[in-house]
Amino acid sequence: MLMPGVMTMSIAPTVASIRSNNFAAAEAQTVSFAAVANVSYELPDKPDNCEINSLQTEIECFKGEGKYKMIAKRSFMLMDTPGSGLGVYSDDDRDGFDDVTGLFTHYAECYSGWKGQGSLKNNCDVGGRYVIPAYAHLYK
Repeated sequence: MLMPGVMTMSIAPTVASIRSNNFAAAEAQTVSFAAVANVSYELPDKPDNCEINSLQTEIECFKGEGKYKMIAKRSFMLMDTPGSGLGVYSDDDRDGFDDVTGLFTHYAECYSGWKGQGSLKNNCDVGGRYVIPAYAHLYK
């Protein structure tokens, strides 16, 4: 009468060990892929037994079959291509805002409210000590 329960208990550690090994293998694939993808501009080669979602932001790998099948997922983000982000452009009207992006060219201490007439504080000189270093060349 006790035999089925004893049998289940005796194989449980073996089943757990197989599932643990399968998860470790799947996780190793996802982690290594995500590590390479996070520092790449293009998608690396997809490992065996893995799928990448349509947005190319998540990889899912599996190892094993049936009740031993284990799945691991990992998110990643490809790097933006060089030059595709915001740049430093110009401040031809010397109002303290980038003419293309509209972003501040000086630290916040220079501003008093929204962009517009009189938004630079009186004690802040355009190109003075509060200029953001990336924009300093615009005011020389």
